[in-house]
Amino acid sequence: MKSLEFYFTSQHPDEKILYVIHRHWFNMFIQYIPIFGLLGLMIISLIMYPYLFNDFAFEGARTLFFFGQTFFLLLIWIYGFIIWFDYYLDIWIITTDRIVNVEQKGLFSRQVSELKFRHIQDVSTDVKGFFPTLLNYGDVTVQTAAEQSHFIFRSVGNPYKVKGDIMHQAKKKAVHIKPT
Repeated sequence: MKSLEFYFTSQHPDEKILYVIHRHWFNMFIQYIPIFGLLGLMIISLIMYPYLFNDFAFEGARTLFFFGQTFFLLLIWIYGFIIWFDYYLDIWIITTDRIVNVEQKGLFSRQVSELKFRHIQDVSTDVKGFFPTLLNYGDVTVQTAAEQSHFIFRSVGNPYKVKGDIMHQAKKKAVHIKPT
């Protein structure tokens, strides 16, 4: 969670950015575990190479083996890049007027939605599990009266602070209707 001094394209002239929030780093680490496993298998196969292809193996098999290794490494790199790309471009921007959710869906699709603070009805946090509790990350759900019924901040760091800051901004923007 960072406080920023720059702007985004749909920012209003008098609007200030309070926070730009990404998912917690541990969420990305969990997604990289299969990559680490695949890299381990690749290293084991390279160690086993002399036993698989002895001096009598034909040259085509060796070439095919190294081509397969290179292709496999390229696929692992692309998968790792997509994980990082999704992590880096999924953001929630909390400003003085609204919450903007930018969600990257694949490489070439992005969904941007916003929520004005005056539409917020409830904000809740959900921290489940050993690692989320230990590392202080979880989900923050913002319930609204607007067209989109809720916003979910998935796996964000310090969810209780995020919840408190959103509630504070919502109270500042609340419209009080006087009874007649």
